[in-house]
Amino acid sequence: MNLHASLATLALLAGSSNAGDLVLTKEKHSDASPATGQAASDTLEVTWIGKDRMRVEEGTSITIVRGDLKKLYLIDSKAKTYSVLDLPIDMKKYIPAEMAPMLEHMGTMKATVTPTTETKKIKDWEATRYTLTLTMPMGGMTQEMWVVKSLGAEYPGWRELAGAVMSTSPFTGNMAEELQKIDGMAVLVERSMKMPGGELKSRESVTSIETKEPAAGLYDLPEGFTEKPFDPMAGMMGGGGGRTRRGQ
Repeated sequence: MNLHASLATLALLAGSSNAGDLVLTKEKHSDASPATGQAASDTLEVTWIGKDRMRVEEGTSITIVRGDLKKLYLIDSKAKTYSVLDLPIDMKKYIPAEMAPMLEHMGTMKATVTPTTETKKIKDWEATRYTLTLTMPMGGMTQEMWVVKSLGAEYPGWRELAGAVMSTSPFTGNMAEELQKIDGMAVLVERSMKMPGGELKSRESVTSIETKEPAAGLYDLPEGFTEKPFDPMAGMMGGGGGRTRRGQ
């Protein structure tokens, strides 16, 4: 799982109507990074939010949260594999003993959300700016979020569902807790991550918010796929053994 995905997930999910499930479409762009060799990328992410369930899809990676079943599914539609995690996620169950010291070290990263009174119009929304700062051993990140307060009231459980998605990464520290301070949904996010050798910038913007009736089985495991163990370290390193979703 790319760290950017974890950082923005909570800020970008909320609801506006209870006539069906909420559907958010988001465009995501990451600049090229000479320091890491990462090429520039543009992706589309679609999130469905229901009363006690959520589905996030980007490319061939799908995450489904079933609050009613206390389960989280990580699905690779290209490889036709899936992993099942019990909620709440106990990351210690999945981290190899030899990696525990690194996990403890990375867990020292600290997130801080700071609200402001600055406002501006984003598309048809009147948004307020929040700033997220993240400090970590190997650098830091600043994230500017333009938040619409009026969105989210009809789906009060979305924060818990989004927090479950974030908990699939072992490196998010107090991120989920801190992002609870954001009152509403971020319709525009601009971030800059400092790292040895350079800076990585990315941007996300919500392009549409609508309500739809979900197709049958949208929140279920697909038939004919093969289960595989969850390996969070492989996902973080880009290996594909665990969380492979998201180029944010």
